[in-house]
Amino acid sequence: MVKRNTTKDFKFYVLTDNVNYYDKHNNIIAVELDTDLVGWWNKLLLFKKGTLPDGEYLYFDLDVVIVGNIDCLFEHGPFAITRDFIRPDAGLLPGPEYNSSILKFDNRTTNGIWLHYINNKKLWQSYQKEVHFFGDQNVISHYVNAYPSFLNVFPDELIWSYKKGVERGKTAGDRSRYFGETIPPNGRVCVFHGEPSPDKVQTDWVKKHWQ
Repeated sequence: MVKRNTTKDFKFYVLTDNVNYYDKHNNIIAVELDTDLVGWWNKLLLFKKGTLPDGEYLYFDLDVVIVGNIDCLFEHGPFAITRDFIRPDAGLLPGPEYNSSILKFDNRTTNGIWLHYINNKKLWQSYQKEVHFFGDQNVISHYVNAYPSFLNVFPDELIWSYKKGVERGKTAGDRSRYFGETIPPNGRVCVFHGEPSPDKVQTDWVKKHWQ
């Protein structure tokens, strides 16, 4: 999907606990994660010095579908992220909340996010016990809200939610239909947070672009 939708030169990295799986893929650089972190907390290793070679990165979760040219996403910086679909203005922690499915960052400037996580790990764990969906994006949001000059937000219309659509702030309980079933006019990437995942959706454009 990335190759089909950009004119930029890029190297493709995947962070994994099974590097041997990628031996047959010559165009993928597998980076082994040797960690005791669980689930989405592993994403914060993106920002830890030494995880990846120094440079600029455009990151995608595996459960996104790219439908249009993403050159513009490469051009954001120094740290770009999309506004959360459910709690964009008032997150689980004070301040706006951001969705970490798509990130643009320079890892020479983001080790502070990793330190913010690891130095306050017990605090984040206590929050997670109280709120099941507390995770990496809450820690990232808490950090970037403290450094607004560091933050560059992707335009809402480029990235939409299959469940919630382009409009941010629909309540978590509004499940009457999938608001993002139709590609919006300027849509480039669709995020499948939670369920359903792209492989479980029969919508024609999802099947076409996901494959």
